[in-house]
Amino acid sequence: MKKSVQNNDQEFARELSAKRTPLYQLIGTGLLALSAFNAQAEIGNPRVNQLGYLPTGAKTATYKTTQTSAQTWQLRQNGTVVASGQTLPSGSDAASGDNLHQIDLSAVSATGSGFTLTVGGDTSYSFAISNTALKGALYDSLKYFYHNRSGIAIETQYTGGGNGSFASNSKWSRPAGHLNIGANKGDINVPCWSGTCNYSLNVSKGWYDAGDHGKYVVNGGISAWTLLNLYERDLYLSDNGSLVGDGKLNIPESANGISDVLDEARWQMEFLLAMQVPVGQAKAGMAHHKMHDVGWTGFPLAPHEDPQQRALVPPSTAATLNLAATAAQCARIWQDIDSGFAATCLSAATRAWDAAQANPNDIYSGNYDNGGGGYGDANVSDEFYWAAAELYITTGNSRYLSTLNNFAITRNDFGWADTELAGLISLAMVPTTHTASLRSSARQKIISIADNNIATQNASGYPAPLSTLEYYWGSNGAVANKLILMGLAYDFTGNENYAKGVGKGLNYFFGQNTLSTSFVTGAGTKTATQPHHRFWANAINANYPAPPPGALSGGPNAGLEDSTSASLLGGCKSRPATCWADNINAYAVNEITINWNAPLAWNLAFYNDYAQGNGGGQSSSSLSSSSLAVSSSSQAISSSVPASSSSLATTSSSSSIAPSSSSSVASSVSTAQQCNWYGTLYPLCAVTSSGWGYENNRSCISASTCSAQPAPFGIVGGGTSSTPASSRPASSTPASSTPSSTAPSSVASSTPPASSSSSVASVEGGNCQYLVSNEWNNGFTATLRITNTSSSPINGWTVNWSYSDGSRITNSWNAVFSGNNPYSASNLNWNGTIQPGQSVEIGFQGNKGSSATAQVPVVNGNVCN
Repeated sequence: MKKSVQNNDQEFARELSAKRTPLYQLIGTGLLALSAFNAQAEIGNPRVNQLGYLPTGAKTATYKTTQTSAQTWQLRQNGTVVASGQTLPSGSDAASGDNLHQIDLSAVSATGSGFTLTVGGDTSYSFAISNTALKGALYDSLKYFYHNRSGIAIETQYTGGGNGSFASNSKWSRPAGHLNIGANKGDINVPCWSGTCNYSLNVSKGWYDAGDHGKYVVNGGISAWTLLNLYERDLYLSDNGSLVGDGKLNIPESANGISDVLDEARWQMEFLLAMQVPVGQAKAGMAHHKMHDVGWTGFPLAPHEDPQQRALVPPSTAATLNLAATAAQCARIWQDIDSGFAATCLSAATRAWDAAQANPNDIYSGNYDNGGGGYGDANVSDEFYWAAAELYITTGNSRYLSTLNNFAITRNDFGWADTELAGLISLAMVPTTHTASLRSSARQKIISIADNNIATQNASGYPAPLSTLEYYWGSNGAVANKLILMGLAYDFTGNENYAKGVGKGLNYFFGQNTLSTSFVTGAGTKTATQPHHRFWANAINANYPAPPPGALSGGPNAGLEDSTSASLLGGCKSRPATCWADNINAYAVNEITINWNAPLAWNLAFYNDYAQGNGGGQSSSSLSSSSLAVSSSSQAISSSVPASSSSLATTSSSSSIAPSSSSSVASSVSTAQQCNWYGTLYPLCAVTSSGWGYENNRSCISASTCSAQPAPFGIVGGGTSSTPASSRPASSTPASSTPSSTAPSSVASSTPPASSSSSVASVEGGNCQYLVSNEWNNGFTATLRITNTSSSPINGWTVNWSYSDGSRITNSWNAVFSGNNPYSASNLNWNGTIQPGQSVEIGFQGNKGSSATAQVPVVNGNVCN
């Protein structure tokens, strides 16, 4: 029999009564006068982050009391007092109705576990102070998505948390859901609702949205975008690859050489792509709004047990623009990882954009909500802005500029129905030459919005950046999205107040709230245990599991839109922060869903990264000359992509798949040899079965695969190839040994004649080498390799050079480029440290000048040769 909320409260009251210090003892010892005794003494007060705090983070707690004067607090570690101080009375909190005092632990230097805060007879729940206090919660929050996959068996070996945060358990495993097996009608051949079309689609992948088994493009889009943005933040603004890289999440795709976050997001991305109306059908290129059962199912119900027919809901403009935005984001991210998938995404994005332009008023009607949530959105101007931003970043096509220039951003937060800030965030984050002016203004706007949200947070009694009117359905999701903006403001400015604002918001999630309850399952002492979910339904049936750690409850909601919430919490509306109950049937306050867990994961990735000293201080102009564009010879764009949109841009290579140095080439080949793979240099693999490999923590290509590429691509550099020259296609050998006209003159003059296996002009100096890896009539692609020839690490580097012959750089990667002849390139976070004997490489594409009279590059003040 399940425990009601009232029963839980009674149990806590009995526990607290048993542990309360008798009043006569306090008076008899002179420790406390009767007039000052707090009759509400309890465990869980002060309210704290029940997981813990970073040593240099936001170490705050909130004390609920009837007292109006400052009180003495004591911090104990395993029972021993290690610090004390005075509370700061802050008065009545409008959102909760509580009279509050604030406690600041910023001066505390002690670290470890087993901490508690006491004020009088009140004691907090235990917590830690450690740089890793919230690390497990990051992996738990990301593991949520694997557990909610559709179309794949959830296997016991993968049910545990990422990086060992919690153990695997067979109770969370289940057969694949909705694969037309057993009771399932399935998702392999889903028809349109009530004959609204004459085709069916295979939409078997993706994530189940929430407590039901529906899958929704309008909510799935913003959720996938958030995980992909988490990855892009790592790529451009910091370096938490060690946190979210390959092998960290314990999922079936782990150890494939690609970030697990990308692997997880791709499962959803492939569902979104599958929801597009096929070519040749009415409204081709649009995306179906959603798909789910044609009638509501009951509790409990595992996905594979669902007997209902599934159906596609007619397309909508909002869903189509979600697809356009996320597919454009997908295209640039996967360009250097899986160019075929990137091309598929770009084709889908451009077709979706064109279809939305042709059908701008296909607003979801709300006539297909029996069996699934509606997700109706009458205003799609924000989705047009979001999609235009992602497409412009990825393609550089000016057709999207008018949409960007004619939209005014007024919101302080974002979510599935209000997406313009997602576009603004991408413009502020992703470095391209063509978005340089937009990037600067986008960053300033985000900083301004973050300031407003910080002010709201500071005015709240508990550290949620919410006004009293913002405790609506999914208020915790609103908090999490506001924290993303604070985190980015820190990245752009280095101002600690923004990073600590994120920390305060996480404190709220993990227990520093009026309920003294962690809203995240399994994360703390008193946590949410009964989220609204059809499979994690142990609260009503012992044959089904309780939820694993890491699921974020929707949080307080004064709307009380379900009968259980209304019955349990009917008197809470004047104190909206208290409108929450841990009850599986109270879905208006205790639902869980992908679009709330995704920003929680983003927040935790940011804050754990901050714990490592990463991020912060990126100036608005520091990336102004960087670019994502690849040369026109890229093979990533399929012929089906419209010519106007074919200039797909590519990210600088991810730290999880790209070479971070060039010195650890496989021992079977010369360290001077590399593969010029369409403008990017990769090491050669010693052994590989598929052409691509993964050695020394970076991507590599087999010599045979590389040498088979047409000129000017293939194996470059000196030394002896592991593939005999006689066996190579003639096209892989350069036609001429003449040094490149774009090499610096003092370098080119001493370049030895190129061997039959080399297509570069280069001379090694004390610490750098200039390589022209590709030339065509009026353009070139070049690489600067910086090698540490000293016995000490290089921590941070800058290289400067110029061209006197009119050569001009147009695109770049693997560095922060600035200037316009002379040029300057500085390290990114992931390649700033060069160990002795190792190298890093930066690349750029340009237009050739008339002669070879360029200045010799200078690295950290030292001339290359």
